[in-house]
Amino acid sequence: MTLFLRSTYLEARFPSQQGGYFECTPDEGKAAFLNRFAIGGAMIRYRAVHPRTVEDIVALDIALPRNTTEWFERLPPEISKDIEYTMYCGHFFCHVLHQEYLVRRGGDCERIKDDILALLTARGAEYPAEHNVGHLYEAKDSLKRFYQELDPTNTFNPGIGKTSRLFNWGKPAYGCTCAPDRAAVSEER
Repeated sequence: MTLFLRSTYLEARFPSQQGGYFECTPDEGKAAFLNRFAIGGAMIRYRAVHPRTVEDIVALDIALPRNTTEWFERLPPEISKDIEYTMYCGHFFCHVLHQEYLVRRGGDCERIKDDILALLTARGAEYPAEHNVGHLYEAKDSLKRFYQELDPTNTFNPGIGKTSRLFNWGKPAYGCTCAPDRAAVSEER
C-alpha cells in the first residue's frame, strides 16, 4: 500500500475520540520494530519466572479475513478459565496476528489450542498466516495433495502438516500389491 493511500485512510479515520496516528521517522520505525522482540520475549520470560502458575505457551500465527472488523477474540469461559495472560500483536493493514496464550498450570495446552483454532476457523481465519504449517498445524487437504505431488516418496519433510512420517506416505512401494506395513496402518489411526 502506498504512503498516499495509508495517509489518506488514516486522515479519514483519525483524529477521533478512539485514537490517532503519527508517521515514524526512519529511526523511530527501526526502534518501534524492536518491540516485536521484546513482546515475544516477555511471554517466554514470564513462563520461565512463573513455573508454578504457567503450564506453557500456546502460540498462534493467524490471518483474519480482510473484511474483519472485530480483531480481538472473545474466548468463552471454558477456554478463558485456563488462560493466565494473552498477548496479541500484528501487522498493520494485513490482518495477520500473532496471538500467544499463557496457559495456567494444569491446563491442557493441546485442547486449548484445538478449541481456539476451532473458533478461528468459524471466523474464517487462516492459519498459519506466515510461516507455513510446519509440524504444529494440520495441513489442509489441498496442501497435503501438493506435498504428495512434490515429494511422492515423503523423503524431504516427513510429517509436515501432521501428515504421515512414513516412506512413500505409508503406501506400498513400486507397484507392490501387498498390504501396507503395520506401522503405516497403526500410524494412520
